[in-house]
Amino acid sequence: MNLKITRAMIDALEQAKDKPDWLIERLARLKAGTEPYMLHLANEESTALEELCAMNIRFDASDKVLPQHQPLEELSLLILQNY
Repeated sequence: MNLKITRAMIDALEQAKDKPDWLIERLARLKAGTEPYMLHLANEESTALEELCAMNIRFDASDKVLPQHQPLEELSLLILQNY
């Protein structure tokens, strides 16, 4: 899977908890590059990344995604749309 992601998504992923080593390395390479940021994922990696996003999304009292977690929500949806 190849995903075009935003800098906001990269920044949100950097704040996520429990990132695997392969993702930490990829984020560093992406940050060193320029837009468009293309994230290449194997099937297992895409599943793991979607789960990581879902685990790190937080909601307010009215069940809306907190603004700082919106990029993770967008990335999660992008992964699911590209399966």
